[in-house]
Amino acid sequence: MSKLQTSVNLRLAILGGMVLLFIIPLAMIGSLIEERNSARNEAVIEVGEKWGTNQTILGPILMIPYNVRIPKSGSTKEKDKWDYMTEYAYFLPDELDSVVDMKTELRKRSIYEIPLYTSKVKITGKFSSISSSDFPNDTTYIYWDDSRLILSVSDLKGLGGEMKLSWSGKEKKFLPGTRSSHLPSGLNVPIILTDSGNSHPFEIQLEVKGSDSFSMIPIGKKSKLFMSSDWKDPSFNGNLLPKDRSIQEDGFSAVWESSYFARSYPQVIHSMDDSILNTILNSGYGVSLVIPVDHYLKMERSVKYGLLLIVTSFALFFLMEVFGGVLLHPIQYILIGSAMVLFYILNLSFSEHFGFLPAYIVSSAAVTGLIGYYAIHVLRNKKKGLITASYYLVLYSFLYVILASEEQALILGSLALFSILAFVMHFTRKVDWYQFGLKKEV
Repeated sequence: MSKLQTSVNLRLAILGGMVLLFIIPLAMIGSLIEERNSARNEAVIEVGEKWGTNQTILGPILMIPYNVRIPKSGSTKEKDKWDYMTEYAYFLPDELDSVVDMKTELRKRSIYEIPLYTSKVKITGKFSSISSSDFPNDTTYIYWDDSRLILSVSDLKGLGGEMKLSWSGKEKKFLPGTRSSHLPSGLNVPIILTDSGNSHPFEIQLEVKGSDSFSMIPIGKKSKLFMSSDWKDPSFNGNLLPKDRSIQEDGFSAVWESSYFARSYPQVIHSMDDSILNTILNSGYGVSLVIPVDHYLKMERSVKYGLLLIVTSFALFFLMEVFGGVLLHPIQYILIGSAMVLFYILNLSFSEHFGFLPAYIVSSAAVTGLIGYYAIHVLRNKKKGLITASYYLVLYSFLYVILASEEQALILGSLALFSILAFVMHFTRKVDWYQFGLKKEV
């Protein structure tokens, strides 16, 4: 007998080395999954660039230029010598109510499905009266005639249809651009204001196309957003979750309400900067259109369990050797491990065409049948081969339960490992490892 047949330590060392070698193909499969996921993301971006990307609506905002005096450099003690600088004050509305009716569709790019939407948006509210006292004390002149109402839209390609604006009961027409260096993407309309003390109601109607997600920025003292859609798998995101929501098979509806007490920027911004702008943009909320089954995410999670499945499989066949009196060659272990690695490739390729669950069933059944068939012959026992096939059937079924129960995955996996270890320890408690592989003398 060779030492490979009689030495338990040598056989275990070889098995351990083979297990470590399987890290390489598992890592390559992980890279393949990332590559396919990147290809899908590129398809989403490509379609979004032509239809409309993630949309965020900010506004309306009143932008009013004004002059402010500052002491001349080097002449701070001479109060009669000043420099004058033009700044822009941004006034946010007192009331902001938005209604969004979103219609969705799935477009295919190659083998990938991409969610797109067309949203009809209606924004109503009012600005409180604006007077010279709302400007800094060093203000020398206010350009009331150069005031502009601006509406920021993150991706202008998504604007379509007719855009309507009613300002203080009068119809106005939007112009492209915002005339603001801080909010370059959007629309504007010239507004002539006076220091009259009157409030200014407004109503805006527009149609916005986009993909993946839609958000609104609640810049009013009181802001409310009502959104309805025919998409049945929404993911509510942003700085605030909906106050009320309803998700059904034919779509969803949600209501957000917020107050300016829940944010860290004022209603009147005398000088906009990047810090304030980022704070405003981060206060938004909305919805993302989630594809119901993200098979790439589940594939990534399943590969993380790959090495553990190979270890338990090798342990099963090693126990078959211990109790069955049949010694397996390392090449036979390599073939079994290769079949398990092939499961991930089959699952990935099938899931891109048929969805994750059908692909998982077909792939796991194919690998289970293959290894069961092989075990019947290498173990020279039909019963042990069927036991092996049953083990893989339970193994892949349990793996799917873990993948489907993300929040309970850790506790389920821990209990499974403990159960397997207890099973092995129980059935090998009387094995004399020093006599393993040695023929008994007659």
